[in-house]
Amino acid sequence: MSSQLRVPCAYQGGKQRVAAQMVDQLLEAAPSPNSKFYDLCCGSGAVSIELVNRGVHPSRICMLDVSSWGCFWSAIGSGTFNMEIFDKYLAELPNSKHEVQAHMSAVSSIPIGEHEAELYPILQACSFGGKQIWRRGDNWANACFRSYWEPTATSVRRSPANPMQPSPNELRRRVSALTKGMLGVTCLNMDIMTLLDSKLPTDAVVYVDPPYQSTTGYAFGFDLTSFIERFRRLNSAPLFVSEGVPLNEDALLLTFGGAKGGISGVRKGKHQEWLCRF
Repeated sequence: MSSQLRVPCAYQGGKQRVAAQMVDQLLEAAPSPNSKFYDLCCGSGAVSIELVNRGVHPSRICMLDVSSWGCFWSAIGSGTFNMEIFDKYLAELPNSKHEVQAHMSAVSSIPIGEHEAELYPILQACSFGGKQIWRRGDNWANACFRSYWEPTATSVRRSPANPMQPSPNELRRRVSALTKGMLGVTCLNMDIMTLLDSKLPTDAVVYVDPPYQSTTGYAFGFDLTSFIERFRRLNSAPLFVSEGVPLNEDALLLTFGGAKGGISGVRKGKHQEWLCRF
């Protein structure tokens, strides 16, 4: 089994399939051997994880996300993630895959307590289509979960679609590995615009993964153009932004691998991913 760290679970907009290409660019742009890397709107953490897999020490990485991902990574980086609580939530999952959807719907209807970091990756692993589940006050929002699906005689897809991706055992393995391998990262669970209140180190490298333009399904958005302009006025650090469209002439089109997927096994084409340097 690979010793490489992996993202906890599937997540809409996650960058695990292109993270290696992105990190190639970030490492090449680093002004010094000890440069600090900023992973803004980090989500499931694909870019930060790839940096660590490449040998960058977690202490040189600052992640930021205003959503529950920020809460999760803050707990991972500070060493406060409670594996006992996480295991308790996993143990409560039904043995029957047919019952997982109803169980997660019931769990998500309970007001959020003190263990948001431990519960969130389980909720997200069960999310339909990997769509973002987010916190609204003390409640979970956009919580829509997968049912267990089995192919029929006419289905293009021939394998069942599980209600949880990855499986509970694999999710536990990944999260346990992250508690060790990502220990020491800083994660700011706050709005990205707050980062503009002060200058970043001169040898920093900054990556931003904003919600795709003209898409829905994300709880938190911001004015990307305004952020770029204000960031550039304040900082000289290399700034990389990923988007579904090229934002400038320095945009690099990334290459996706893997199958097109989809629950039916049919998808007309893959979206594009561009890495733009400012």
